[in-house]
Amino acid sequence: MSTPILLTQRSQDVSVPSWVDSKDLEDVLKKEIPDFRKIESSQYKWEQQLSQPALRVQLTVQCAANKRRQVNYLIKSKETIASGLKLPIKGDFSVELFMYEAVLPALEDLYKNVEKTILFSPASFKSKQKSECLYLDYILAKGYSLATTPKGLSPTAMETVLSKLAAYHAGTACYIERNRGKIRELPKLGAPLEFGGGAGELKSLFQMKFHESLRSNDIREYEDKVKAFQKYLKAHLGSFDTKSSFNVILNGSCWPNNLVYQSDAFGNVKDPLFIDFQAAKYGPAVYDLFSLLLTAPAEKSTRFDGYLNYYHDQLLANLKLLQFQGKKPSLTDLQLDLLKYGHWGFEVATEVLPIVLAELETSDVEDLFRNPVFGHQIREILPWLENRGYFEED
Repeated sequence: MSTPILLTQRSQDVSVPSWVDSKDLEDVLKKEIPDFRKIESSQYKWEQQLSQPALRVQLTVQCAANKRRQVNYLIKSKETIASGLKLPIKGDFSVELFMYEAVLPALEDLYKNVEKTILFSPASFKSKQKSECLYLDYILAKGYSLATTPKGLSPTAMETVLSKLAAYHAGTACYIERNRGKIRELPKLGAPLEFGGGAGELKSLFQMKFHESLRSNDIREYEDKVKAFQKYLKAHLGSFDTKSSFNVILNGSCWPNNLVYQSDAFGNVKDPLFIDFQAAKYGPAVYDLFSLLLTAPAEKSTRFDGYLNYYHDQLLANLKLLQFQGKKPSLTDLQLDLLKYGHWGFEVATEVLPIVLAELETSDVEDLFRNPVFGHQIREILPWLENRGYFEED
């Protein structure tokens, strides 16, 4: 098996990629800056601390009366997806375009109709022509920070993020309820394409390296159980029936390096946003919950139930606000879904958490699993997964 390219370096200066259309970019600037005259200079960097690589462009533009202004965009396209891989999940640019052009504006309108202003992502900008690129406001230059803090997010920060996730899930549930045909526009969780190509290779590589790391992380008693469970998962990929679950449009990559937020003068987190929607899918809401709760909080297993309760309360409040007509999930419904799909918790803890905790400082896959912070956390999480029944074969 060839080793996939693993992108974990921080921002790097690059020359102007051939797929960047300068006229398209100027078109965006003309729409956003009424007195725009011309681009004087530009600098491009790969932003690889995000959940998927994206291209940042920093522009110095000339406006009327010889005034100059700096503008920053994050540019995404099929080319940015093809530029590298660092997580065992396959991105789909056409899905992300659909999310930014159709779904996210519709969600904002749903909340506006009940007199609530809410944003789920940075602003996106369009050119006059049909563009093959997605231009996003580069809000990391506007006081926002990535949620990849070394110690994880505090309980109050997590409640803010969970509140936004619950509002997003409630909005998408209402969107699907009122636009049933739109489900066809989205892949379903567990579709075969999700595990193909480089993503499938990287998934297999991560599973192998995790199994090899059990001894060095002082949990060798799990070697046989982990090997058997990994074999079970490989044989049952995509074979789970999700019809009876509470299904939403998942963000699909709900972990800290896809979350940005602002902090007030007292350090309180506010206005969390998701940047990436390449992995958006239709499926059980608990997939995003496992992804978030086993990567972002400082305290993962000990506060898991409290965070679940908080999310559920927020979800019901938003479903009621939006006048959702379908069956609202009880807390027990969510708990049963977590048990039914417990393997997602195992995959997040063993394939995504190592990347999140490495803080993108290494390009060596083995180093991800040698990280003492990961070792400490997996010694806590693995027995917890087992005790909860999330680590069991049917």
